[in-house]
Amino acid sequence: MLRAFAAQSILHALVAGLVVEALLRTWRLEDAVWRLRFRLIPLALPILALPAFLLAPGRATPAFAATWAIFDTGRWNLLRVGSLGVGDLVLALAAGVGSVLFLRDAVPPLLDEIGPPPRRGPDLPVPERLRAMADSHARALGIEPPAIRLLRGRLPVLLCVGARRPALVLSAATLEQLDVRSLEAAVAHELVHAAHRDPAWGYALIAARALTFFNPATQWAARAVVDELERRADQIAARLTRQPEALARSIALLALAAPPTGADIGDRFERLFWQSRVDAVRRRCERLVATGEPSGPAHARALLAATAAALVVLLFFVV
Repeated sequence: MLRAFAAQSILHALVAGLVVEALLRTWRLEDAVWRLRFRLIPLALPILALPAFLLAPGRATPAFAATWAIFDTGRWNLLRVGSLGVGDLVLALAAGVGSVLFLRDAVPPLLDEIGPPPRRGPDLPVPERLRAMADSHARALGIEPPAIRLLRGRLPVLLCVGARRPALVLSAATLEQLDVRSLEAAVAHELVHAAHRDPAWGYALIAARALTFFNPATQWAARAVVDELERRADQIAARLTRQPEALARSIALLALAAPPTGADIGDRFERLFWQSRVDAVRRRCERLVATGEPSGPAHARALLAATAAALVVLLFFVV
């Protein structure tokens, strides 16, 4: 049962992710609100639908696999590499990749939480212009003005933190390095995260990734969801401030503030991730400046429901 769950979890998430990616590209869907909803499908199916599939009467029998299944993962073990079946070998390799992806993102924040707090002086006083800026955008978004912490530090930092009571955390370097328009756009972006409770989404995504830590497809799907959360904040902040170029400048500064500097194998591996991050930030900024007001697809709810239902039916026959 555990092998079947692991194998089908990976395959189902992979198929659903590829289908959703193809649909988003085919429909040229740019509205991040709807993109986010579609992106949740490949993350949710292995967690919500697969357990019901595994408990369905008759689905786990050889007769179902031989007669009804579109794809049977067990048949790959008929091919052998030494004493190992190809199916089990691929499953082990995929589980290793999924575990590395999960641990790479989960361990550093965990160490930050359980380790000693970094040494820094007391918080700096918050400038009135910053507080007024945050209050203005909070009112426009229909939320309470957030608490603001201004930290000492040489790197530019601007974050929305807190699942229950979101707050803005920024460093003095941010105020020094961002011009007024870029700072206003960046603050609006973070307050959009607060308005949509995105920090709480972050905890939910970590929980989903932990449940499927072995699944590289769900790790990829969760990262895609994070990208859509950022895209949604970008689009709403650009609409709110009418300054997409300023927002793009702030994103480039804040997202690329601390490149890796080491030279050993581990650091080279991290530099590959860093280069992919640089490319993603560049595409994000170009998209933000180049695209106009995004619109959702016609009959969006029906398309979303049909996509989810079709994938549920399809994946029932992938065992």
